[in-house]
Amino acid sequence: MNDKILVTGGNGFVGANLVRKLYQQKNQITIYSLKEHLHPFLKGLKINIKEGDIRDYKSLLKIVKGHKYVYHLAALTYNDKERRKEVFSVNVDGTENVMKACLISNVKKVVHVSTCGVLGFSKNKDVLLNENTNLDFVDNQYSQSKKISENVVRKYVSERLNAAIANPSFVIGAGEIDPARYTLAQSISRGRVKFAFPGGGGTIGIEDLVNGLILTMKKGKAGERYILSNENVLLVDRFNLMARFLDKPKIKFVIPRFTYYPMYLLGSIAQKFIKNPPISTEIVRWYFNYRNFDNTKAQRELGWKPKIPLKESIRRTINYYKSIKVL
Repeated sequence: MNDKILVTGGNGFVGANLVRKLYQQKNQITIYSLKEHLHPFLKGLKINIKEGDIRDYKSLLKIVKGHKYVYHLAALTYNDKERRKEVFSVNVDGTENVMKACLISNVKKVVHVSTCGVLGFSKNKDVLLNENTNLDFVDNQYSQSKKISENVVRKYVSERLNAAIANPSFVIGAGEIDPARYTLAQSISRGRVKFAFPGGGGTIGIEDLVNGLILTMKKGKAGERYILSNENVLLVDRFNLMARFLDKPKIKFVIPRFTYYPMYLLGSIAQKFIKNPPISTEIVRWYFNYRNFDNTKAQRELGWKPKIPLKESIRRTINYYKSIKVL
């Protein structure tokens, strides 16, 4: 292909996997990142890395110019209230800067990587959420910020920017270096996880997600959302797949759904007095309910067909954690 492609947030879990794939396809890649050091997956690749903050419009504009395509992944995922202002500044104001720079620089196409979290959740496990769903996510500030950032993208689409939106579900696979993501595997490995919440939701293997992002760039329509999700699974089943590859006993106890309101009350109290509490209203609302997704649109319009089963994604993840010695 040999196209000049810019990836904001290219040093993260998804970004690094995407950059590696794009590099293998013979593209010229530039990463725009807060940190200059490369993700381990990118060591040895001949790519450009530019250190900067997407909230710095002048710096960003200089980098965007000359690139044919832009993948916008840079975002903050924090849900603690102390960082709310920072999260909205990066995810909303930063996205505004990226889209404005792309429009002014005549970028051919942009893929804005959002989240399935903007669709909310259902209390009914049989309901499949689609691109037009707009349910409840009031406690999740990350999803709130990403929903607003999607509106920013559509504003620039109305000004003739060619930008499509990708909505991944919970991503699983090798390359995650954030301790918050491998803490669960460590806890299961140490026998500390004794129960699971009753909810569940969509999952997607990192390899399938990367392919979906590339297809969104090739075929996605301006202003449209595309859900990139594969298997919908209960939390307890996902936990037990991890336990299986860690040679640990099954987690048999699932918190009954009728405890929702007492747990919610406990969470509301805990979050008033404890920073990053083990239970909060957000945790209760999201993990007692369901985020099961319908990927029909992505399959139909993008020709996307996920191939990696959840079981295989978890196996690869556990092997990766072992390789970097966090397990």
